[in-house]
Order: sequence, then C-alpha cells, then structure tokens
Amino acid sequence: MRILLAIILFLGIAPLEGWGDEPGASASPQLAKLRGEITGLIGPARCINLVQCRIAAIGVNSCGGPAEYLVYSWLSTDKGALETKIAEYNFLQEDLQKKQQPASNCMAPAEPTAACVNGRCVLPGGR
Repeated sequence: MRILLAIILFLGIAPLEGWGDEPGASASPQLAKLRGEITGLIGPARCINLVQCRIAAIGVNSCGGPAEYLVYSWLSTDKGALETKIAEYNFLQEDLQKKQQPASNCMAPAEPTAACVNGRCVLPGGR
C-alpha cells in the first residue's frame, strides 16, 4: 500500500486524503490491481493550462456517492478506458462493502477543483 501511495504521489495524481481508508482496499488484491490500472491510465496528467485538467469520481461511499476524486488530463488520458476501469473498480468495491458491511461516517468528500501546476494536473494542495 505504501509503495502504491509513493507511486501515485510521484506521478502527481494523488486523490484526496483518506483513499487508503476505503473498505476492502487493503483486503482485496483485485481492488489494488484495478487501482494500479487506473493510475496507469491517468499517467503523469500533463497539462499546459487548467482547461486540460478533469476530475473523476472513484470508489463508492457506503452511504452513497463517491469515496474520493482523482485528477487527470484529457490530453493524455483515454477517457472511455478510464471510465470503464473506474466502473469496474466501483462495482468491485461496492460488492466488497456489501459482503463486509463496513461502518462509515457517511461523510462524502466535496468535489475538488483541479489545477495545472508545473505542467501537471493536481488536486488542491498541489498534489
């Protein structure tokens, strides 16, 4: 898990805080594999200006809504492939949540705004 976090932070596509707290994230190798594939599809999220940066909701909060958000660049990301992979991830995570019946505080993260900083799309805080 720490290696994946380091890779995501290095690539500049880290989601909002708390992504490692997703129910089933550390317990499911399939979920971790899909997360890695999503990270790979997003790549370095390069941008020239803010217009090229987009936000993608990922994960399923046990009370509804997304668990978090990722930032990507439409310049270098196949949006269709990304949406398909996120749908697979969400389906698997929701299935795991139903089996594990996780407790949640039902606090859904607010959708952030992306920024283009030093040629990369990032979330608030420069990540």
